[in-house]
Amino acid sequence: MVMSCGLKEIGSIESDSEDVWIGPGTAIGGSGAQSSHKTVWYLTAFDYPDDYDWRSDQGKGSVKCSLVVYANMIPMMKVPVGDEYMVSSDPDMHRIIDGDLYTDFVKDSITVIKKNGKHLLSYPGREMLVSMYVDSSAVYTVGQSRSGKGFSFRKDGKIIYENKTGILLGLPDRDRFVYAEQIQNAAERYYFYDSGKVSQIALREDLRRVWDVQVSSAGVAYLASLVGVSSPVVISDEKMYSLNVPTGMTVQTCRFVQGQQDVVEGVCLSTRGSLTSVLWRNGEREYMFSSGMTVASICSWEDGISCVLKNQKTDTWAIYRCGELFNMPQDYAVMGSSSMAVVDGILHIGMTSKLGENALIWKDGQVDTLKINGYISGVYVY
Repeated sequence: MVMSCGLKEIGSIESDSEDVWIGPGTAIGGSGAQSSHKTVWYLTAFDYPDDYDWRSDQGKGSVKCSLVVYANMIPMMKVPVGDEYMVSSDPDMHRIIDGDLYTDFVKDSITVIKKNGKHLLSYPGREMLVSMYVDSSAVYTVGQSRSGKGFSFRKDGKIIYENKTGILLGLPDRDRFVYAEQIQNAAERYYFYDSGKVSQIALREDLRRVWDVQVSSAGVAYLASLVGVSSPVVISDEKMYSLNVPTGMTVQTCRFVQGQQDVVEGVCLSTRGSLTSVLWRNGEREYMFSSGMTVASICSWEDGISCVLKNQKTDTWAIYRCGELFNMPQDYAVMGSSSMAVVDGILHIGMTSKLGENALIWKDGQVDTLKINGYISGVYVY
């Protein structure tokens, strides 16, 4: 069992009067004791006062809670959360990169990014970060306007490329991304930004819709619908194939599994009105889940795929790991989009109690307990 610490119990180093404390956990890119582990995995969690019901969160933004970072299950850092600290309790508004904690926050008409609880940079505009990467000298971000249209690619907060009407498609790959612009007749044009160069993408004339885009060093792949073809198709420079959709079902949504251009996850609707998730590899069905089960979170590595599924009608959850299904502990769920990662071949999933009990870390069927009054928001590995 991992014991939670109070805000001032983790360590003794205070940073710029911003109430950030550093603990003994190892940080690749920061402070902390040296570790004998070849792989360092990080867990982030929100910890509220013991007497506060975070599930209803009546005082959101005003109740003093903490964003806690663990390295190999050892407390590494605690950052205060709330409007006055410009750190959000949204599970998708922070990330771990090379052992450092980066948070983003919108205050009035300014986007603020912090590193390990300290102000790093800010810039005009209300943006939601889509991606971030860091090199030895700079921080690069791609941010989508919170109005729904427009985005910017920035270096240390300064604009490298901006489009005020475009909509990003898929997830950027460092400084490569695809976006769409709508023209007067409601058709869309698609553009590829690659390391400072913008080129319009020549698409087929029979294209009806683009579902998703996967960008990588290998090129650009599209998941699209074509005129006269009932199933979505995957199109890349070298190949095109359609998805083998189950008989009597229609695709409602579909997307590439990040990092896997040949793997697609989608939700199909049956004639009875039930939604069900399906995994395809090279167009063939790899797995079709039970009726009503849809993917809530998914991760991939090399040739492996795992996901957490939820039945919207019964509120029951399950775990899929490379062809095997496991029951999730009763009355537990996952929060946010970064709740799982593979660490040295072992699938780690951060699970949160719907009844207010301790959080759990599921490791290929083994379970560790995290004693916090709150929820796990992310699992990362380096």
